[in-house]
Amino acid sequence: MDPLEGEFILNGETNTSNAKPVVVKKGPHFYSSFFQDPDGLSFEDLEPGEIILLLLRRHFVTNVPWIATTIVLLLLPLLFPIVLTLFPFPLPNSHTIMLFMGFYYLVIFGFVLLNFTLWYFQAGLVTNKRIIDVDLSGILYRQVSETKIQNVEDVTYNQTGFIRSLFNYGDVLVQTAGSVENIEYDRVPRPAQVADIVGDLSQGV
Repeated sequence: MDPLEGEFILNGETNTSNAKPVVVKKGPHFYSSFFQDPDGLSFEDLEPGEIILLLLRRHFVTNVPWIATTIVLLLLPLLFPIVLTLFPFPLPNSHTIMLFMGFYYLVIFGFVLLNFTLWYFQAGLVTNKRIIDVDLSGILYRQVSETKIQNVEDVTYNQTGFIRSLFNYGDVLVQTAGSVENIEYDRVPRPAQVADIVGDLSQGV
């Protein structure tokens, strides 16, 4: 028997060379710093017909300092037995030490939660109608700035320093008309691409 050759035909249909590939959109991950055309993303003030084009956060590499600090703080208790032996007074009992360690790790957990919250919820959104920037100063204070696309006059970006160039992140400044407050996206990935997208939107209005 001759081996099978050529293309398989299922249900009498032939494979056409002009078939378009199916593009499956994915939603942003919790660590997403730059996400274009996110699927399944919404916010409470989304207007009818408004489409989110960009989700922006500070580049994930900006979290390295507090992540490194957390690792050092987690490993620091390994040195406690050595340090305590250097003191001339009696060591506390095991119950007191356990309470102290529990409080110590609770403080570290609060430190991690605070820094992650400030990074995660300080975000920028670019839609087909608006430019939105959400800034946090601590957990209890939030400032939301937004402007219509037609109010955008100029878009510039700043990317200085070796680290910013290496990881391709920088600041994007959106200058607006009249008394509308200027909007700045702080340390976002691909600042040149962000500036181009916002600039193209403003020119297409």
